[in-house]
Amino acid sequence: MAISDHDYVNFSEEYELNYHLRKVDKRQTEGNRDILVVMGKELKKDLDKARLTHAEFHPYVSKQKHRLE
Repeated sequence: MAISDHDYVNFSEEYELNYHLRKVDKRQTEGNRDILVVMGKELKKDLDKARLTHAEFHPYVSKQKHRLE
């Protein structure tokens, strides 16, 4: 089964970034969303991928949540 566009993180959509912030009980602020974008770039580089799924991104955010307010 192919992966749907809904399975990928869209880093330009606030509601998707807010979803990941809620999952780790962090505030839904512009600063936190900016940090998530940076985290996404880091993980893409580490995994050598152009796009990330929510399933790939969430564990990374969970491990790095100390960077968020």
